[in-house]
Amino acid sequence: MLKQWKWLAMLAALAIAVAGCGAADEGNSDQQDGGAASEQPAQETPAEQPEAPAGETPTEEPAEEPAKELGVETGETVEIESEIEGTKEMVTVVEYTLTPYNIGYVLRDLLSAPKVENGQVVHTAKMGDYTASVRLEVKEGMSLDQAVEEARKSYADGYEASDPADIGTELNGYVGMVQGYQKDEQFHGFHVFDMDGDAVVIHHTYPYDAGDGMGAIMHDMLKSLKLEK
Repeated sequence: MLKQWKWLAMLAALAIAVAGCGAADEGNSDQQDGGAASEQPAQETPAEQPEAPAGETPTEEPAEEPAKELGVETGETVEIESEIEGTKEMVTVVEYTLTPYNIGYVLRDLLSAPKVENGQVVHTAKMGDYTASVRLEVKEGMSLDQAVEEARKSYADGYEASDPADIGTELNGYVGMVQGYQKDEQFHGFHVFDMDGDAVVIHHTYPYDAGDGMGAIMHDMLKSLKLEK
């Protein structure tokens, strides 16, 4: 009987010891889990942008100025004296202004009201089987020589060229250059003037049999060119 009680006591003690070890293992596991959770890496904060030095403000690139768009304004209709085939007579002209450049000129009223086409102010008139035309453009900031070279490109295909000639200031106060061409029974050519740093280019086309009349018209127009205040 005594041996039996000792055996039961040993079993009870062993059960208590096993239960204690299990509880200790659970406690250690909880501590390990808690430790793992607390060791999560810290989130990185974004780097601060560098600030401009004290007393300095950020600079901005200047905006590009939009290109000027050529236009024309129609003014008064007036009479001027003109010389046609050696005879002086009064003729009717219309005053025009190229905008925004404030470049004024007059042109005989037999040519049409102006239209703006491909960056040029264009006047036309029907003359027999042909159409005469006067076309004006402004090359902003372009030198006289550069504008002449560019104008010549319009007459590179099959035109018979005359020698170029300088234009003195006695015509309208501005230096310039002229060159004429012939093709298909018509006179062609251009005049270029340096007007306050801008090149004004005037192209013309008219038939042979209108040479005297159109010559006088062109002379009156070129003489009238001026920068308006």
